[in-house]
Amino acid sequence: MVASLRDDPQRAKRIVGLIDHHALAEGFSSAGPLTIDVRPWGSMSSIVAHLYVRLSAKMRPAVARLLMCAILSDTLNLQSVTTTDADRFAVALLAKQGGVESPDSVARQMFRHKTRWIVGLGPYQMARGDQKDFSVDGWKFGISVLEVTDTSPVLAIADQLLLELRILKKEKGKGDVKQQLDFAFLFVVDVVQQRSKLLVCGGREYALASAAFPGCGFTVAKEGLKAPGTTVRADQTLCHVGPLVSRKAQFVPAFSHVLAEGFSCHRTRVTDPQYAQGKSGEALDKVLAAGQAKVQYAGPGLKRNMSRANLALYEQSTSENAA
Repeated sequence: MVASLRDDPQRAKRIVGLIDHHALAEGFSSAGPLTIDVRPWGSMSSIVAHLYVRLSAKMRPAVARLLMCAILSDTLNLQSVTTTDADRFAVALLAKQGGVESPDSVARQMFRHKTRWIVGLGPYQMARGDQKDFSVDGWKFGISVLEVTDTSPVLAIADQLLLELRILKKEKGKGDVKQQLDFAFLFVVDVVQQRSKLLVCGGREYALASAAFPGCGFTVAKEGLKAPGTTVRADQTLCHVGPLVSRKAQFVPAFSHVLAEGFSCHRTRVTDPQYAQGKSGEALDKVLAAGQAKVQYAGPGLKRNMSRANLALYEQSTSENAA
């Protein structure tokens, strides 16, 4: 949900309909009856294309190309497990209407350009651009996804991304610890190989990822990386989850199943009155409270002042290990 609608206290009165391909969120509501079209398809744009056909509405070629590209993006060029026959039919129809000879070529070019664009955003926006929050049995977790044709430029800044994930958990609370996230994950999806790697930013994340993806190996996310905290090792910061690429159909169910089965780890839920964070979390809190990790517009995107935050996160594990 866009911020202008999410933060509007009168948003329930502004919602007049819903077209989507995701499950309804717990907090979704409206002031009156709605026209709702939610289907288990790979893309909302496939539903829109179907409505054009059903209503015999005229579609401009530019609109057809836009909808086609949206479906190709959502379904990873019709390769994701979420892809349905309805999505395949829609792409064929829209390609014809939009004058596109090879949707596959368009998808490949689109993902190559998307990779360059994503890396150019910088770690702050990379961790937040395609990010969604979920809740199971009182545990709150966020999942960010980056879909790229080459994972190496992303992993080259893994240390910064791990830091942004740690800060993201806190910023979600807007000053209230109970509103923070318990876990923050970032999946780097290789759309060419149809495989994913998971960045693990802390001990809680490692505990949950280990249970959610049994048998998947862990390695260091970046050569020379220090441990991002005192409850996780550097060689536990990257999980090779293999041929899983869908947040909706694979990542969320894997975490949700474990959390629903009575998951526990070295930390309680952030909503628990007994919740206490570790040394690195406390150090990050001090940096953020002092305004020493501000985000500013720089060039094509937003950039955070990382120096103090880096010390707070990575030097805690170094000092404890030395002791």
